[in-house]
Amino acid sequence: MGFADFAKFFFDVCTAQTRSVTKWSLTKGKRKTVKAVVTRFYRLGWGAWIRPMVGRNKRHWSKKAKRKIRSEKHVFCNSTQSTLLDKMVTKYWRKRRFYVDDIYEPYHQREEYSSTAVKPR
Repeated sequence: MGFADFAKFFFDVCTAQTRSVTKWSLTKGKRKTVKAVVTRFYRLGWGAWIRPMVGRNKRHWSKKAKRKIRSEKHVFCNSTQSTLLDKMVTKYWRKRRFYVDDIYEPYHQREEYSSTAVKPR
């Protein structure tokens, strides 16, 4: 296998589409955020990730009214998924975001745990 064959093989492997994390970017040598995580999930202030219910916009004609209402809700990711999502984004996205009239504001703190509680006991 000559150098030209190796270079062709190397560039074919490097340019194939993947959804995994880029650990070393070609320009600056830094990690890159997986954009699908940022668009599909939302990180709460205490480290948990939430996502909309799967299939909430699919097959509305076949769903009953109660199921349509239930599918509008969000669900929490478990600790394994949250750890994986934290690894897939950079530090910029792991910091808490402050928005005007944030609909997730009540979920950013947990009063039952002392490490995330805001109100004194």
